[in-house]
Amino acid sequence: MKKLLQWGFGLMTVALVTAFVPATPFPSMADEAASGQEATEVRNGWIDENLGPGVARWVDGDGNISEQPGKQEEDGTGGESQSSVETQDANAGTAAEGQQEAASEESQEQAQTGRQIDPSRPMVALTFDDGPFAPVGNQIMDCLAQYGGKATFFVVGSRVSSYGAELQRMVAEGHEIGNHTYEHKNLTKLSGAQIQSQINLCNDAVQAASGVKPALVRTPGGAKNGTVLANVHAPVIMWSIDTRDWKTRNASKTVNAVMSQVRDGDIVLMHELYSQSGAAALEIIPRLTEAGYQLVTVSEMAALRGGVAPGGVYFHFYP
Repeated sequence: MKKLLQWGFGLMTVALVTAFVPATPFPSMADEAASGQEATEVRNGWIDENLGPGVARWVDGDGNISEQPGKQEEDGTGGESQSSVETQDANAGTAAEGQQEAASEESQEQAQTGRQIDPSRPMVALTFDDGPFAPVGNQIMDCLAQYGGKATFFVVGSRVSSYGAELQRMVAEGHEIGNHTYEHKNLTKLSGAQIQSQINLCNDAVQAASGVKPALVRTPGGAKNGTVLANVHAPVIMWSIDTRDWKTRNASKTVNAVMSQVRDGDIVLMHELYSQSGAAALEIIPRLTEAGYQLVTVSEMAALRGGVAPGGVYFHFYP
């Protein structure tokens, strides 16, 4: 009987501890450790996601890089046909310029929040993934309001209906809402139609809750390939500083990850789900402000530094 009671007490203890330790909410979150920064050799029209200032570009067979972002169109073998490459080379300037102009106009519309941003001063875009989650999101917005900063929240569409008031506050206070898909799935494992569904469902959920349609996409885990970039129909925003807050769950380590390497034009990756990330933001926001950085949305920074285009991949906006 004594051993039976001890065994039962042990099970109850494990259950209680487990209940208070949040599990990783999305299976692909661990993929964010690989931020896509590895260099790749790209030829014959394939998208290179790491050339230039964080922008996906076309590369021909000789390694010549196009000046404008482009999108990959694959043939049935998984590569591009020669005619496709030739057509893209011939139309690169016209098509890409049209995309960039349209996307830049959309970014500028979102960036008009009634405040002045000094283009000559350093700026940083703080971004928070995987929300909405009001207990942390409201804490972050309270601090941003105190210091006159703005942020970008890449939200998961399936969570939006539970936090409509938080999204409305984001819009009212001039923050930006980005698309982090509807179910936080690894998009590289989905078909083109499934990718579009994930993006569209999230857009619809955000628009229904806040009245605003996201202009930017961040793929779960940063996962992307030619099929993804061809089907998101929006600029893809990566990051230049990965705090790894989802893994460390340590406010001090998150603060140090930012303050030890931050520079003008950085995009910082954090997550809205964790109290430790909220605590870190309460220190990061005043310290960046006191160091002279303007805390801006991704679209605000992009509008001042060259704009964005659908299918383009952006890690930062360095001057």
